[in-house]
Amino acid sequence: MRPGMLALIGGFRAEIVQLLRSRLFLALTIIQAVTFLFLVSLFGMTGSFAPTAIINEDQGPYAKEFIAQLEAAHHSFDLRVMDKASAQAALNRGDLVAIIIIPKDFSNAISQGKEATLTVSVDNVNTDMTEDIKRALPSAIVSFGNHLHLNNIRVHPQEIDLIDHDTGFIPYLVVSGLALDAFVIACMLSAMAVAREFEGGTVRLLAIAPVHPMFSILGRVLATNVISTLAMILPVAIAVFGYQIMPLHPLEMIGVILLSIVIFSCIGVALGAVLKRTMPVASLVFGLALPLYLCSNSLEPQRFDGNLIWAIAHISPVYYSVGILEQAFHELQVTPEPVWANFVILLGWAVVMLLVSTAMLRTAMMEKTVTQAVQEERTEPRHNWLWQGRPAVLLRGNWPLLLFCLFLLGCGTWLNVEQRQHRDNLSSQQQASNQLVSEQQQDKLLLDYQNDMTDLLLHDHLLRSKATDTVKLVADMRTRTVLQQLDGKHKARLLLYLYNTKLIEDERHVINMRGIDLRGGQFAGLDLRDSDMTGANFSGADLRNVNLRFATLNNLDLSNADLSGANLSGADMANVKIDNANLSDANLAGVRGMSIEQLGRAGSLNGTTLPDGSVQPGNEEGEEE
Repeated sequence: MRPGMLALIGGFRAEIVQLLRSRLFLALTIIQAVTFLFLVSLFGMTGSFAPTAIINEDQGPYAKEFIAQLEAAHHSFDLRVMDKASAQAALNRGDLVAIIIIPKDFSNAISQGKEATLTVSVDNVNTDMTEDIKRALPSAIVSFGNHLHLNNIRVHPQEIDLIDHDTGFIPYLVVSGLALDAFVIACMLSAMAVAREFEGGTVRLLAIAPVHPMFSILGRVLATNVISTLAMILPVAIAVFGYQIMPLHPLEMIGVILLSIVIFSCIGVALGAVLKRTMPVASLVFGLALPLYLCSNSLEPQRFDGNLIWAIAHISPVYYSVGILEQAFHELQVTPEPVWANFVILLGWAVVMLLVSTAMLRTAMMEKTVTQAVQEERTEPRHNWLWQGRPAVLLRGNWPLLLFCLFLLGCGTWLNVEQRQHRDNLSSQQQASNQLVSEQQQDKLLLDYQNDMTDLLLHDHLLRSKATDTVKLVADMRTRTVLQQLDGKHKARLLLYLYNTKLIEDERHVINMRGIDLRGGQFAGLDLRDSDMTGANFSGADLRNVNLRFATLNNLDLSNADLSGANLSGADMANVKIDNANLSDANLAGVRGMSIEQLGRAGSLNGTTLPDGSVQPGNEEGEEE
């Protein structure tokens, strides 16, 4: 066996023996790490000043008073006035905990003694913040009611979950505390092993050994890594069996803990080489542990503490370890960076710290032994590896470390592939869930509208109403409001409902369609003959094969709409805007009020039957195909 390997194995055995002799020190180190685990769980207290968006659609006096009461709620809300799109985007990014929407009729409903409904969307990154919002809202509402002597105010919270499961704050903190435990154990044991060599004076003996002295120290560091890995079983077991936090991805958890141990061990080697004394090393490691953890942004997801602390957190490897651990245990992405990026950065940390710790250790050994080397004037300088500048010897004989690094790299690659696939699946599931929620909301809007209109038809005789009747004005306003909130598919269903109930029949035209929002609607194939939709906005709508024979379509906006195959024969289309509209194969025979100039603005007239009955030439290439 090569001398370098013998020295490495000898150092490994010597450190194991040393640690077994120092069982009390080893036990205290592990106990201290576990103590930190319990300590961080104490932070799971009631949160304060949760970032909350307020969307005030009412602007009335009662809405402003309610916002004032929210701001006065003790340590509860950090209110930020935002528009709906910005608030939803911030909630999805994790920059907000909740969105509170005050509807347009809030002040009016309160003034009339009616029920006022608020919409509250809550992010469920952890349930403590969610519950804090739910507890704080009733308190603010009671204060609001008492202040104004109101009795009929109720709140219907609507929780929108960004992920399909909840995570308690204590489980969140305990998992992040595992990164702190890895730092305490690995950094402490490695730092003590190196500092002991300097403190005991054995560095001088290693300097004159016939093999490179780094082999012996490397063996000791590898021994501390093995012991650290075994020691981490205890805090992981406490998290799993004590706190009942089961890892969803065990291999990912094991991989990041092993990689963290390597990084923190190298940090310990660097500290031991700089301080060269065991007591300062122990004090510094224990003193740095909690501040390093707190500054790594581990207590809260994303950046609720502000951009400065979030930026500082990126300096610490604990930040990236926590990001991966939360994913491994809870499937939470608590950093803006994806998990694979965190893993790559940790690999970079491992490589950099291996080089830095090796350089610092070699420099410290040279400083420690240079005086003795000059005095003894050794006659065999070839054995003094420190002065020959041959760091490559360490790499040539250090095949276990190289194999270990390759193993970590392979694990990282495998975890990256698995994580990317899992993230894609999770994203697909989330999109499907969001679509389902949106579909349900749209269905409810449409159903509520149909119920309201049915009541107006049955009880208020809407079909026989005059232009100035209140019931007609209410129906017009209700239709406009709902259509602004519906997607293209539900706009088509609403329009078909109006047609089937004869509310837009050409002879009655109860609902005033002028300026009504039907943009982007999916009306393909609908039969709307003899209807009156004067002044409606159909820009960008899908009107393929729609039947609008003899319909009244004056002042319609059909710009960029797809009317291919539509039947518009006999329709009134005066002042219709058809800029860039697709009228391929449409039937315009007998259309009244449409000029040649208007037709010239259409995007396509291939195969179109013109008002005079003539047919435009079709697409020759398409016909050949």
